[in-house]
Amino acid sequence: MADWSQLPQELLVLIAERLEARFDVVRFRSVCCSWRSYVPPKLYPFRPTYLRTLCGFSLSLSTRYTFYLLRSSRGDETEAPACWLVKIGEGSHGDKMQLLNPFSDSKLESLPRNFPKVLDLTNFQVIELGHQYVGLYTWFYEHPLDLIRYDDRKKLVLQQSSTNCDDFIIFASFRCLAFLRSGEKEWTVLEHVNDIQDIISFNEKFYAIDLNGKTRVIDQSLNVSFLPHVGSPRSRKFLVKSHDNLLAVEMLSHPGKGVGFRAFRMSEEDHKWDEMESLRDRILFLGFHGAVSAPASEFYWGKGNLIFYPGGLVDSPRDPNPEFRLFFVFDLETGTACPLENCPAYCNLFWPPPQWVTSSESVISLTEVISNSTHSISSATPENECMYPESGFVLSPTAITPKRATYPAGKEVGCEQPSPSSKCSFKFCCF
Repeated sequence: MADWSQLPQELLVLIAERLEARFDVVRFRSVCCSWRSYVPPKLYPFRPTYLRTLCGFSLSLSTRYTFYLLRSSRGDETEAPACWLVKIGEGSHGDKMQLLNPFSDSKLESLPRNFPKVLDLTNFQVIELGHQYVGLYTWFYEHPLDLIRYDDRKKLVLQQSSTNCDDFIIFASFRCLAFLRSGEKEWTVLEHVNDIQDIISFNEKFYAIDLNGKTRVIDQSLNVSFLPHVGSPRSRKFLVKSHDNLLAVEMLSHPGKGVGFRAFRMSEEDHKWDEMESLRDRILFLGFHGAVSAPASEFYWGKGNLIFYPGGLVDSPRDPNPEFRLFFVFDLETGTACPLENCPAYCNLFWPPPQWVTSSESVISLTEVISNSTHSISSATPENECMYPESGFVLSPTAITPKRATYPAGKEVGCEQPSPSSKCSFKFCCF
């Protein structure tokens, strides 16, 4: 059997450069210690430190939110629920990672008593559905009696060079639209741009849609063009990448009639928005800082054309108190919305954790994790590669080779058989 640890370093580096998802890199590095030493972890390309703009605000912190879908490696599509959707938040300054509610930024609390102390991710298929960046910015308001400080959180968009990951542009929507290139100390501000609802990067261009449905298209040279208005004035609008398409999703609120949605697909050739009759097999997850799209087949569902969203989304640009929020699923085929708690087939995707997550097959001895992790953590594992979803949780490398990880593109990473030199793996631990 081939010894994977003996592959040339040059080949490993070339492979790693083509891995876009951070979890792909983690699984790649977990094959053996030599692979870990050749390939560094995929870290933040930027670490903001109170960068000021002419608008009077400064960016002091950014957080990356990544959506992961966990599926049982047994592939039992009849075992309900067959999937578990989680959201991980990670700060740009090496902060502890947190396990969050997929619809908000609030921590998952009150884990079941039978939740295992150690959860082995090599027993699951882990799929990265998408990620978002959110920045904390500060601005000051001059009051006659005092200088008042305001802190707010807004979406950021990162666009990296395909040839150099250290070459990037950040697109931010705070009180105004602003850009920051790698190596620069000050933001470039686009003036006279107000009421931005959402921003996104798509095909090496930035898109920003405002409250009235006007979409600005900005290339890397900061040249601005426009798409025709889309949707109704004053409605809530989202931009989301869905497979190879860019969608604009309009959220409508009808007093006494509830909430409705319309979806539009951008035609790059005709430079316009075309309304869609259906999302077909796609599912959208809307939140207060953006949206994520996924095919229904990833969830073992035969039906797509669904939109999941939190209550209060249409009225508030911020994440309200999670204690007073409901979650809903909207069926575009029937045009109806239903509280998520009344839909067990969908509700169980989020909470509680599936039984196969808490089963004995997913549990590893805590003593084994600690003993096997000592060398790996001290010699090859940077502190910011360990995850801390909440107090009492860590993600820790240990001495077991990963079996398999499946991703939306159908690629598989890892080794079916452990190699003799394997010493590292990736586990989710709960102490």
